[in-house]
Amino acid sequence: MKQHGQLTKSEEEEEELPPEPCQHMQFLDCNSEVGRVIFECYHCKQGIISEYTGDPVMGEYKGRPSVIFTKVKCPNCEQTAIRLEAREVLSTTAIPSPWQE
Repeated sequence: MKQHGQLTKSEEEEEELPPEPCQHMQFLDCNSEVGRVIFECYHCKQGIISEYTGDPVMGEYKGRPSVIFTKVKCPNCEQTAIRLEAREVLSTTAIPSPWQE
């Protein structure tokens, strides 16, 4: 007999959600005028290093202040690899992904 608040084994298994995609990234030189970020493309997992500068640009979304993200295009698949809170992306270079085995 099941008591209130307890789940049977089959109900526990049904509640487990599949893993969501994640994106590896590592920020370097955050306190410098030019920062760097190493990351994987969200779409193809290509390793990328980008240099960026400047505070994020503020815009408006639905009448409220909002950060405008700078899109970084993947040199491999040419889709948006990541969106950064930076005024300008200075360079984008494909590298081997440090997270791939």
